[in-house]
Amino acid sequence: MWETEEQLKPRCTEVYKRLLEFLPHRNLLDLADEYQVPIRFGDKKNKGWVGQTVERVAGLKMSSEASPDGADFELKTTEVFFKEGKWVPKETLKITQLNPQQILEEEFENSIFWRKLGCLLIVAYESPSENSVQARKIIPINLNNTSIAFEIKQFWEDVRHTVCSGEMKDLINLGSSAGLIQLRPLGDGKQKSTCPVTGENFPARAFYATKNLLSLLLNEESL
Repeated sequence: MWETEEQLKPRCTEVYKRLLEFLPHRNLLDLADEYQVPIRFGDKKNKGWVGQTVERVAGLKMSSEASPDGADFELKTTEVFFKEGKWVPKETLKITQLNPQQILEEEFENSIFWRKLGCLLIVAYESPSENSVQARKIIPINLNNTSIAFEIKQFWEDVRHTVCSGEMKDLINLGSSAGLIQLRPLGDGKQKSTCPVTGENFPARAFYATKNLLSLLLNEESL
């Protein structure tokens, strides 16, 4: 029997071991050069160079597909700094773009959103100087059956209910920074998505992990 593309993808344990072997004590700037990942495009910085470099080290295909990076996990990178004995995230973290039509056809447990967030492999990196970017933590996280999974599910179902009701205009900014997940406009707001109920076009939106959630994950606090 032929293996599917999904079955051929590496599993979290394989990639985790590889990253533990090759990332610690290496300057990601040097690794980017080694793997020929551009840090700049002319005068503009390549904002995704760290993630692209880590993907190359991990042996993953660079892809913008909605499906997870590996067979059973999603690889994410996030910049951090150390303060008062804890690693602090510098930004929120994009999980996946909201597909209004697809969310109507999904259940939470098999949704693209949860497949991207439920099992994570996070590489937290720090930039102590202009010439040094270092991986500080490599953390496999499984959020299934955790105490916060129910809270996240409730948020996702609120979004789904709003889309079902044809009220996408109410999804401008959903979720607070004190919560775990936010839904907010994507990029510069020019990209559009269509309400599957009314047919109206609205600025595209994406799910983001808040700094609050990332702090819990980075410091391996109770989930």
